[in-house]
Amino acid sequence: MKMLEERIREEGLILSDKVLKVDSFLNHQVDTRLALAIGQEFGRIFGGGHRA
Repeated sequence: MKMLEERIREEGLILSDKVLKVDSFLNHQVDTRLALAIGQEFGRIFGGGHRA
């Protein structure tokens, strides 16, 4: 997803080869527009049926 990739490039911090810090927009200060866009993309990719 382009929007998430851009935010990671702009605001993500590489702490090690296994840790990418993105708490500025995903953990502590949730960007609701970004979260909604991610959810919509997940729905598009993994959706297809309704589950009860």
